[in-house]
Amino acid sequence: MYLKGEELKRIIDVSLDIAPKEMIALSLYGSYAGGYADEKATIDVLMIINSDKIVLSSRSKSFDSRRIRFLIIDKGTFERDINNEWLGGILAENMLTPYIPLINGDYLWKQEVKAKKMIIDESLSNLILSFSEMSRNFMIKPEYFMFEAMMRRATLFPPLTYRFLNITKDDLKEKNYATIMRGFRVAIKKAMDEGKLYSQGNFLRIREEYITTIRRGKHSRRLKKLFKNIRVSIIHYVLEVFPNLMDSLLDDYRIYKSYFAEDENAESLIHKLEDPKKYIFIPTSSGIVAFGERTTIDEFIRRISGEQATDYRIERLGGVLNSVYMLKIVKNKVEEKFVVKVFKDWYGWKWFPLALWALGTRGFTILGKARLEREYALNMFLFNHGINVPKIVYISPEDRLLFQEYIEGTSISEVIRQLYKIKKDKYEKSRLLNLIRNVGEEIAKIHNLNVSLGDCKPENVILTPDGRIFFVDLEQAEINGNKAWDISEFLYYSGHYTLLPPLDIVSEIVREFIFGYLEANGEVENIRRALSPRYVKVFSFFTPPHVIFTISSVCKNILKNYICDSDKTD
Repeated sequence: MYLKGEELKRIIDVSLDIAPKEMIALSLYGSYAGGYADEKATIDVLMIINSDKIVLSSRSKSFDSRRIRFLIIDKGTFERDINNEWLGGILAENMLTPYIPLINGDYLWKQEVKAKKMIIDESLSNLILSFSEMSRNFMIKPEYFMFEAMMRRATLFPPLTYRFLNITKDDLKEKNYATIMRGFRVAIKKAMDEGKLYSQGNFLRIREEYITTIRRGKHSRRLKKLFKNIRVSIIHYVLEVFPNLMDSLLDDYRIYKSYFAEDENAESLIHKLEDPKKYIFIPTSSGIVAFGERTTIDEFIRRISGEQATDYRIERLGGVLNSVYMLKIVKNKVEEKFVVKVFKDWYGWKWFPLALWALGTRGFTILGKARLEREYALNMFLFNHGINVPKIVYISPEDRLLFQEYIEGTSISEVIRQLYKIKKDKYEKSRLLNLIRNVGEEIAKIHNLNVSLGDCKPENVILTPDGRIFFVDLEQAEINGNKAWDISEFLYYSGHYTLLPPLDIVSEIVREFIFGYLEANGEVENIRRALSPRYVKVFSFFTPPHVIFTISSVCKNILKNYICDSDKTD
């Protein structure tokens, strides 16, 4: 039910009787503005007045067979709540849902855009802090900000759920969404002008520079968010003590119950709100995927193959720390292979040996959500910069599932084992050593992108039959990470693949790797740091001391000669 033009004029006249000189703006909000009022609903009016004192009061007036309920607020308090949710956003919420301006619509429109711009800024900040790597890949529908605001506010103050559900009734949803999104679209344009967002087709993307800015101040922002959520909860709790200010929400509750017969309370009804994650998408090689989408292996097979897959098999891969499987799908008598990774949290005895091994030297990401994020985000980043990594075929962040292209080939650990066995075949030895040099070159390229691999064991480097070098298992990779660790891990791991590796071959492996790294403009300082005792102690658990000494000595000699040659060139 909506009010007619004549009724709106009479509401203005009644309002002017209350505050004829002090009034700055007047608007209709709640059930009549949203179109879901019934004959019992009270008419809710927001009155903003000019006052030197803080004013937050409620008045009620008769209006035919109904009543008008005025929420009266001074301009300063209203704008403080719009700008920084000084009152927990209880006034800004009237700008989020549909309202009808009655006096000074231009002023109310400016405040609406401000409130929605603040929502966008906070939503972007939360996305970046929660998904610091993956946020680079987010493809956001503009509606995300509207639904995220509703979900967050309903979570902090559940009685609001009834209002949000009322405005999204089937016969009102399209109109109310369009009304709400009008202000959001203008606010989005402002965020784009500020360099926070840019458009890509029908989607919005977060600018890299803004991600960097937010991440630099992450600790203070997280603390600010914590205190803000506490403040919002406290303020809403205080409001529950004042029935006059809660009457509007009680109307929302009654109207909702008149349409729907659920006995559920507000908190249990939150799941009926639109999931904002459905409006964030991430790209994969098989198309974009909704961030909140869930899947199973059977659903993945149907997505990839339709009804053409006649058979599939799953085989376990990997060690105790990861749940990794090979999925083989037979389609039109052709077999396709995929790697399926399940990202579980590392707790208890599984995590302890890894923590003990690298104690004080390197921190590892243990939460499944964070490891999934890194695997996906760094894979996409490296792929877009020409580095050979497995294609991401599909992802389900909700289920922590990642489906990747299976890379056929030989691991570089096997290449190193072959080198240790060679005795007389100089051609084969030269070929294999050249592969090690190529690995050094590729790792330097990755480091020059300011990325560290995090788990740079030779097992995680694959040589394909056509000679390409692929990097797999990127769940510990990160931007601006520890590049010296990558070099140290690769070299010292290379020395433990046989009980007594020939030291001359160890030396040649180190030389080829380092020369390849330097020729591809890898930083000398990364190599120097890789020789630090803090790394040596980590790998001394499984690499013999004389092998470690050989690796370290060869690196030091190369650096010494490299620096001397550089000085002569200068």
